[in-house]
Amino acid sequence: MYQTNLKLIFDILGWFGALLFLISYFLLISKRWTSTSYPFHLCNILGGILVGVSAIYDISYPSAFINITWTLIALYGLYQDQIKNSSSRFWK
Repeated sequence: MYQTNLKLIFDILGWFGALLFLISYFLLISKRWTSTSYPFHLCNILGGILVGVSAIYDISYPSAFINITWTLIALYGLYQDQIKNSSSRFWK
């Protein structure tokens, strides 16, 4: 019972992360967000973490690797955009 509940929790986290990826991509291609906007970075960071954690729980290391790497790239992008936009408002 405990394992089943834990698996369900990690599956829900993974699905929520995947939903964040889809939302961020849709809003990017529909031009509602830019690739430098804070919400875009935030969705990619959270999505990568959630899907990565779910993949680790499921012992799917290739998926975990790509999602943790995705998270690190999104963090780097956020950092770079913060530096470039330090004098202006970052939320677009």
